[in-house]
Order: sequence, then C-alpha cells, then structure tokens
Amino acid sequence: MIIRLGFVSMAMAIFNNTPSSTFTYKLFSQRPREEALQRAIEIGRKNLEATQRILYYNAAHGIHLFRLSSSLIPLATHPDVQIDVATEYKDELRKLGDFAYAQGIRLSMHPNQFTLLNGSDSVVEAAIRDLFYHAAILDGMRLDESAIINIHVGGMYGDKAAATERLFAKIPDVPEHVMRRLTFENDDKTYTLEETLAVSERLQRPCMLDLHHDWCNPSATSPIELLPDIAKTWGDIPMKIHVSSPKDEKEFRSHSDYIEPDQLIPFLKSCKEVGLPRIDVMIEAKMKDLALFRLAEQLGKIRGVKRVDGGVLTW
Repeated sequence: MIIRLGFVSMAMAIFNNTPSSTFTYKLFSQRPREEALQRAIEIGRKNLEATQRILYYNAAHGIHLFRLSSSLIPLATHPDVQIDVATEYKDELRKLGDFAYAQGIRLSMHPNQFTLLNGSDSVVEAAIRDLFYHAAILDGMRLDESAIINIHVGGMYGDKAAATERLFAKIPDVPEHVMRRLTFENDDKTYTLEETLAVSERLQRPCMLDLHHDWCNPSATSPIELLPDIAKTWGDIPMKIHVSSPKDEKEFRSHSDYIEPDQLIPFLKSCKEVGLPRIDVMIEAKMKDLALFRLAEQLGKIRGVKRVDGGVLTW
C-alpha cells in the first residue's frame, strides 16, 4: 500500500511566501471601483505566484498531496465585486495545473465552515457562489475529479433530520460540474462519521473521514469498522483522509503543531489489511510541511514501512 502525506495552504520552510494575502471589502470600498478591482486582481495574482513556489517546493521535496488555500483570490465571490476567476487568471491557473499534473501532485480545496448547503436560501445561494469559485480554480487548472472540494454536511438548526433533508432538497441547485468534485466530511460537533457516510452514500459522493473529528464527535461504529463502506464511496478515486492531533485536553478540538501518530497507525494498518492500494493523508497541523516531515520520519520507523520519498511511504 502506498501512503502519501500532504499539508495545507502554505509551506513553513519558505520565507515570506503566503498564498492568502487579503484585501478587505472595507479597503475596496475606500478606493475608486476600477482601481480597487485591479488591486484585488493583482493580490490574487501574487497569491497564485506564491502557490507556484509552494508547488515547486513540494516537487523538490517529494510531496505529492497539497490543499490549496481557499483565499487565493480576495473578494472573488463578494456580490459587489465578483471577479471572473477563470478568465482573469486563465494562464496562471493552467500553468499551476500543468505543473501539478507533471509532478503527480494531487490538489484539493476546502471551503470554510460557512459554506453550507442546508441553511436558509440566502446561505445556500452564497455557498453555491463559493463552490462555483472553488470549482473555477480547479477547472482552470484542468485537473481531473481527484482534485476535490471538501465540505461539511452543514448545520443542525435545531432538527438534524430536517436539516439533512434540506441538504438533499438543495443539492439539485448545485451545478453538475461542481457536484462532480464534492466530498462530505464528518465534523467535530454535529454530523458523525456514520451520519456523513449515509449522506455520501445517498448522494453518491465520497465520504471524507476526519479522524480527529471522530474522536471529538464519535459514531457508535469505529472508523476502522466503517472503512470498507467509506472506501466504496471513493470509487476509482484514491481515498483521502484528514488527520490532526488535539492541542491539549482543554482545547481538544484545536489542532496541535504536529501529529501524534499513535492513533493514526492502527487505521493505516487497517487500510493495508482491507487491500487499499493507496491512501492519501492530509495533515492538518499548525507546522504544516514541517509536521509532514516529522510524521513521515516516524512512520518510516515502523517495521514493514519504507519511506520512498519526502512525503511518500509504502507498507
């Protein structure tokens, strides 16, 4: 089995290189519109340049899994701004996608917690705009459907069953090209892994297992027991999971700087036992690429595990 490790958004080892520089609507509204619009566009271009540097870094260090920042293009989805991402950044996105493809780097995106498809009509409309923006970036890179957009099932709104049915009622409003990239992740407070898996199966979309969220909000059935059913939802796309470690007992839901591998290892062993050819592991740790290298070193010391690249192991 191949284990590929990835990290989120930015590389700690690259000095002064953020792909998430911002330009607030307050600042936008203080300038003449055309000047402000060009400023937002230029910041987006610099964020894409920073992303290109990170992809170069990943390729040089043998990292083949990376989550793009959702804040690449500031104000792109603001109703009073609305930047046409696909047109404005056509060349930059194609260059990024071509490089990622050539280097075998799987990319993904994860909109923020306010992107909900089971809220009020206005919340859902905003969520669809946001998902359209994320899809425009991945489509502009000409990436296949393994480049996913991951979201949570949504809020409970006092009645989880009704909220879930509202999600199903609103799904037809999601454009088909966006839907083809969606995955659904269990969260740390509301929708358990079992509940998320049921949603994924009904919508015929992959279920994204977050191990830390399952520790915070456990199902009656363990992730290892649910593993075969989770794997089925991915079809021909390599299965991907999220892993993080709690900061401490008091702030158990918060992410730690690094990953403690003790609870991850039994799950990876189960992935091998059920015959998964590959598992992609997205590390959600504050030290990002540095956390990846430490985890790779720790996993590489396990009997039968071999580290074959910076972020790639076999078991």
